[in-house]
Formats: sequence, C-alpha cells, structure tokens
Amino acid sequence: MGTMFVAFPAHSDAVVEKSPLIIAMSNDSYPFQFIDENNQPSGLLVDIWTQWSKQTNTRVIFKASNWVYSVDSVKQATADVHIGMAKTSTRETIFTFAPEIASVNSFLYINYQLPKPETLARLRPYKIGVVKGAAQIEILKQQESKLTFSYFDSRTELLKAVVNEEILVFVGLEGFLRESQINNAISIKFPIENRKPISELSFYPAFNKANQALAEKVAQGFASIKPEILEQYTHQWLGEQRYQNDIVIAMQTGVGPFADIGTDGLPHGLLVDIWKLWSEKTGLPIRFVPGSMKQSIDNVKRGIADVQLGYPESETMQTGLNRAHTIYSVTSRLFSYQKPLQSLEQLKGQVVAVSPTSPYLQQLIDALPETDIRYFNSVASMIEAAKRGEIAAFVAAGAWTQHYLLLNQNWELFHQYAELEFQTNLYVLNRNGDVGFAERITTGFLQMSNVELASIERKWMLNPEDRIYNNQQMQINLTAEQQRLVSEVGTIKVGFLRNWHPMEFVEEGEYAGINSDVIGIIGKELGLNIEPVAFDEWQLLLDALVSGDVDMAGSVAMTPERKFQLGFSDSYWPSPWGLVTILNSVSIFSLDELSGQRIAVIEGYHIIGELMRQYPSLKLILVPDIDAGLSAVSQGQADVFIDKVVNLGSHVRGGKFSSLKMSMLVDFAEQRSHIGVHNSKKALLPLINAVLANIDPARQQQIHQEWVSQTIEFGREEYETKIKIGILVFVILSLIIVIGVLANQRLRKEVARRIDAENRMAHFAKHDCLTQLPNRALIDDRIEQAILLHSRDTAQFAVIFIDLDGFKPVNDKFGHHAGDQFLVHVSEVLVKCIRRSDTVGRLGGDEFVIILNNINNLKSVYDIAENLLHSLAQPFMINDQPMSVSASIGIAIYPKDGDCIDTLLKTADRQMYRAKNAGGGAYRCG
Repeated sequence: MGTMFVAFPAHSDAVVEKSPLIIAMSNDSYPFQFIDENNQPSGLLVDIWTQWSKQTNTRVIFKASNWVYSVDSVKQATADVHIGMAKTSTRETIFTFAPEIASVNSFLYINYQLPKPETLARLRPYKIGVVKGAAQIEILKQQESKLTFSYFDSRTELLKAVVNEEILVFVGLEGFLRESQINNAISIKFPIENRKPISELSFYPAFNKANQALAEKVAQGFASIKPEILEQYTHQWLGEQRYQNDIVIAMQTGVGPFADIGTDGLPHGLLVDIWKLWSEKTGLPIRFVPGSMKQSIDNVKRGIADVQLGYPESETMQTGLNRAHTIYSVTSRLFSYQKPLQSLEQLKGQVVAVSPTSPYLQQLIDALPETDIRYFNSVASMIEAAKRGEIAAFVAAGAWTQHYLLLNQNWELFHQYAELEFQTNLYVLNRNGDVGFAERITTGFLQMSNVELASIERKWMLNPEDRIYNNQQMQINLTAEQQRLVSEVGTIKVGFLRNWHPMEFVEEGEYAGINSDVIGIIGKELGLNIEPVAFDEWQLLLDALVSGDVDMAGSVAMTPERKFQLGFSDSYWPSPWGLVTILNSVSIFSLDELSGQRIAVIEGYHIIGELMRQYPSLKLILVPDIDAGLSAVSQGQADVFIDKVVNLGSHVRGGKFSSLKMSMLVDFAEQRSHIGVHNSKKALLPLINAVLANIDPARQQQIHQEWVSQTIEFGREEYETKIKIGILVFVILSLIIVIGVLANQRLRKEVARRIDAENRMAHFAKHDCLTQLPNRALIDDRIEQAILLHSRDTAQFAVIFIDLDGFKPVNDKFGHHAGDQFLVHVSEVLVKCIRRSDTVGRLGGDEFVIILNNINNLKSVYDIAENLLHSLAQPFMINDQPMSVSASIGIAIYPKDGDCIDTLLKTADRQMYRAKNAGGGAYRCG
C-alpha cells in the first residue's frame, strides 16, 4: 500500500479544481522521488510537480510506495499519473506519456576489483544488481541478451548489497546516492572511472491509456513553466546542494604522487593529504570524487563537486572557474633516455616531446628554437617513444614522471637535465558565483604552517629538488617569546652512555651516534648550547636526569611512572627489543619459551617492571651495561640478554661476542625512542617536537646509514692502515735489500686474504650458512626497508611465514645430512616461486620467511601461496628416497596487519599456527 501526501497551490484565492490529482511516486529513488527524514515526499520530480501545481492552481496528492507498486497503481487507475518514468517499448504499450520533464544519465557501476569492460559481453559472468521494474533492464537486454540480473525490491536493499560487495556490478543513476557515508563507501569501491554508461534516461509523466485528455492538460501546464525554473530545481538536486554534510572535492586520478587511488582503494597523494589537513584546520568534513582531469572540472562546473583538488590552470589552460587558492607548485623538467644531456645544444634538430596542454609550452619553444616539438597525450607514451628512439627527450612534471618510472622499474634508464625547468602552479578551483565559499577555502589553507606542509611534502616528494617547503634554512620560526625562552635557558646538559653503540657512545673523545646527531639537529635549529655528559651506566644516567644534574637524554622510554618525574618529546626513532642467546641454542622469539631461565637486563630499564608483572617465572639478573649483559650470556652466567635490537646488532656482530646470536623479541609491540627532559626544561618540549617533526626521511636514512649500517667491519680500516704503513716501510727497505720486496708481496697477499675473509664473514653474518638465504638479521633489515619504501608510496607488501610439516621425521629417519639436503631443496623451490625483487629468508630450523613487495591485491598473494604449496609438494629424491614437502603458511599484509617488523612477523606466525592446527598444507591470512 502507498502513503498519501497532499500539496496545495500557492495562491489560496485562486480557483482550485475540486478533484485533486493523485500522483504515484517511488518512496526510495533519491534524489528524484523519495520520502525524506520527516516522512514527506521529496526530490527533483516532487519539486517540479509542486511547481506545476502552483502554475495550474491544481491540488495534488502524492501517493508514495515502492517502485513496482507505484507503476501498478497507474495501470490499475488507483492513481491518475506517475510522477515520472523512463520510456521503454514495453511501457509505451501500456502508458500514455507527457513530454519529458527531467533527464539523467544512467550507468553500470563496476567494482574496483574488476577491469572496466570493453563490451557488455564481458559482464556475462556477473549478476547485475538492479531494482525490480527499472527501465535499464530492458535497455541492457536489448544491448546484450545474455546478461543476468539480481533483482531487489528497493534501492535501499540494492545499496546494502553493494556496500557489502555482494554485488560487483549494479545499475545506478547519476546523483543516486543520498547519504554521504554511503557515497564514500561506494565511490571508493565503485570508482567513477570504472563505470560504464548505459544511456541517458528522460523522465516522462505516465498516464493510463484511457487518460489521454489528462495527459494533454498536464503537458500544457508544464509548457507554461519557465525553463530557468526547471533548471534551478535540477541544479539544486544534482548540483552543489546534493550533499549538505561535507565538502565535495573533485580529484583527478593517475597523477601520483599528487593524487591517485591507492592499492587500498582510497584516495592518496600529496594534494589529498593537504586537503585532509585543511579539513582538520576548518573542522569541515570532506569527500573526494575521483575521475579524469576533464571529469573533475566538469563535476565542479555542473555542481556535482564544490571544488577541484588542484588544477594546472594558466593563460593557455583556462577552465572558466575561479582560482580560490594556489595549493602547490610543480616543477617540470627535461628527461633523456639512457644518456644524460650535457647541454641543450645536443637537442638541435632533435625531437622533444611535451603535452599539448602544458602551461609552459611557449616557454619550452622559446628555450629550444631549433628543436622539433612533438605532442604526446601522456607521460607513458613519451617514455615508450624515448625507448623506441622516436624522441631525444621529453618534458613533464618531475615528481610525477619519477613516480611513474619507479612504479614501472624504469628509474635508472632516464636522466633529468637540471638546467631547464618550468614552474606550474596548481590552483583550487570553484564556481565563480560562490565568492564566500572561496574565502572559506583560503582561510583554511592560511591556517597551515610551513612545518606541517613540509612534513606532508617529504612523505610524497622523493626528490628534494622538487620540494617547495624545504628551502628555508630555518624551518622553525621562533616567536619573540620563544626566542626569549631559548636565550634564558642557558647551556643544556645532555646525558649519554659511554658505550651504547650505535645509539650513543664516545668516539675520539666526542659524543657520537644516532642520539648525538638528533640532539645536534635540535641544538642547531633552536640555537641551544649543548654540553654532553658521559655516563658508564644507564641507572646513573637516569638518576641524574631525574635529579636535574643533566637536562636531557635520548632513548628514554615514556612510562606512566616516569611521566610524573620527567617531560617527554614526541617519538623520533624506532627501538624494538631483541634478545641474545648462545649461537647453538634454538632461536627464540617469545618470552613464553623462557620460563624459569635466567634473563639479564640492564639496571634501570623500564622493561624490568613489565617482565616481573607478565613473566614472574623468569629469573632476572641486573647488569650495569650492554657489555656486561653480553658477557653474562657468553660466560654462561645468564641464558638470555635483553636490550634494544639496534644496540645488540652493533655489539653482537663484533668479534668479541661472535659466539652469540640475536633474535627479535615479538612479545612487546615496537617501541620508539623519546627524549627525556628534566621538569625545569619542559617549556622547550614544543620547540623540540617541532624540530623532530622537521627531520625528513632522507636525513633519517642518512643517520641510519652512518651509524647502523656500519656492521661488519671488524677493524678493517685500522688493519689496512697498519698494513699500508708496513708496506711503505718495506718499500723503503727494498731499496737496500731484495728481501724487502718479497716481504712486501707477502704482505699484499695477506691483505687480500684478510679482506676476502672479512667479506665472507660479512656475508655469513647476514646469511644462513646452510641455504645461503638471508638470515634473521637481514630479514629484519629487508622488512624495515620495505616499510620505509611502501609507506612512502602508499603501497602494500606481504610477509609470508612458512613452517614445514613433518621435518623432524626426516631427520630422525634419514639423518641430519639428509635433513640439510631437504632444507636446501626447499630453499631452492621457494626462490624459484618468487620475483627477483622479493626476498626469501630462513629464520632457523624449518621456518622460512618471504617478503612480497608491491602487491596489487590479496588475491595475488593467495595465488603465490597456492603456488608455493603446489611446488613444495612435487616429489624429489634424497639418498635415492622419494620425498615431498607440505607446509603451513601464515600471511600478514602491510599496513593492514601491522606497520612494524615484530607485528608483521608475529601476525604471520600466528596465522601459520592456525593453518597448522587446521591440518597443515594450508595458508591463512591476518
């Protein structure tokens, strides 16, 4: 049954027809005809008919019901007219139609997981979601008879199935979404660029065949309404007032790193992040509507979006929209293939490519007057033309081109010419008539600081030369009050440990290490006078910080207890925990495996309290420093020593503790270093945090390489220096006696043997001695690098944990030699199953780890897991005995399942055990 609603003409003194006109309508076809939150008829067609009522002085009653019932009510003459429906050949045999009163485009919306079909025939395998009785059903069947449909009673039911991805293709009209939260979910999973047009649908009032006279009368009424009034209603419902709850931003896709849809289906990029910051500053929610460059401009012009994300408008590229704000400036450069250009003279008589819409086109022509300029529509086509030798060079946005080259593994093939570049401003565009809104846009951007914008920029712009916020010598602009504070604070005493490589230590009498570099940056940026104070033990350093004997210290864990005693900066460096055991012990990753054992920990570490609370069975041995802890394990006085991974790695890799090995401790989530500050200097914390936020990834990587990557040197430089001195002495002596020359030759051979041995030792330190695969230390390093790379590119990678099923019986039955052959075979199989850019490593025993870089979707990871299981199951021979392998596999996806080393490994390990408990020979994903 339907619901009746009455509408009266505006002029109460006019002559009104005695019998009202009953209009059938759908209650669920937003924004054309629906029942709103107040249980009233609403929508574009309702407003148009209400205007008709005023124009003709006719009382109307809207009869709302589901779509099928609304159509049937006109057939059965329980309603006089249908509010508006599309014409089809079937409907024209049943109804009489008045002229069109509105029109809209209809589309097939296609899930992002599916490629956009070239023809409708490609959609035969999928059921197409559609509301029962929709006109598009007949249209689609005429175009492709073998399509199948899944029918829904209402649009609400259809959209529910769409959001849950029960339907991967569905029929929808332009502007069909009602709630922005539903629109957000659907626009991400069903991107605009993936939809396929069906047809333009026009809405016609429909009458029973017996009501021809009424149809003509209604047509006359509509003909008397001014066209601009109907256009106003259309603009209201399909334009900027479609969504009242958020700011709609039209964004172009495929222009990374500025704007694109990431592997997670969400908008990503530098401009997207700047707009998100704008939303934070203004408190206004935003929603992105993706599309091509042209679509994004059209969406703003038509009122579907409020603003365009950032457009390279110029004198030669005029959109007719208002430039509300300059959001960014892009540098375009000259790229050559394989050979770098030495000068522009090389391009005389050559072909140089450029986009015909480039705003710097005339500047380029002026700069290369004797060069043949050729036009290409995309960077991809320019790159391919350069490879084919059709062009000598091309000009394009530097960051965009570098991003594309990296993704397509062509980075090393192209070279930039630094002497020729063009600047292009990107403008936020809105409609010219909305001046007030343009002012609101500008106000939001003016609230952003250079520090905040520089932080966003460093995330996305790989080449520092492309950045526009990093050229200021002093990123931190101190106010007069802050300058006074710095001048009055005096000398800052910084406590550090004398021997805690690589975080902090004494080198040639000076404060050195990671913390030294970070503290140095803070001192330089703020103009502070830093005085380092060395300590031998952590507890002594911590006591001095609490008492105020020193003002600051790095790598202090922020615990609830310490927050009452000290101030803490924001985190600035990852500091996961690790543990050290003797070399021939079983690898340990969890404290659950250490029940009853002796655990050495440095006195004063906050982790001591957590160990006592969570693992009371452990026997704690407190040691003063890292050397004492490692010695305790080496000499058998402790079973395990716990410290920060980065420090353990630096000490264990040295010759003094070569009998020890290190593992990641996964029981505790990754922690990060903080700078602890005495309460008397807490006022400096906001300034310290501002400096820390300004240390870009490139500088962090430089610090990491300087201190962490110096791993397996074993005194090589010192040794080589001594040998060179010895060689020099022998060369002088050779002038006197021939025997000196012979000694010199022997020394050279000794140097070569020593260096070769050290190279082998360096390799062994990072590789498994049996399979030659990366070991745990190198696996951790590869995962850390993957996190840095994929976080910058907003991409995904997978960590696969593999445990062989039934390995122990192989050792028991055939002996350890056969077991070793077994493991070597497995490693070879795993390496063959992955790409060269991926990593296979052995954790120990029968446990392996695979790192899959740049995965497109979860299905591709499942396919690889299936291939691994299939390949391992193929029979092979050991000692003339046929064997096969089954395995249990666990999968973790970055960043969904974790964004640090231990979380990813722990998740993959947990999923592996679930697969093993399910019977083995299977895989599970986190």
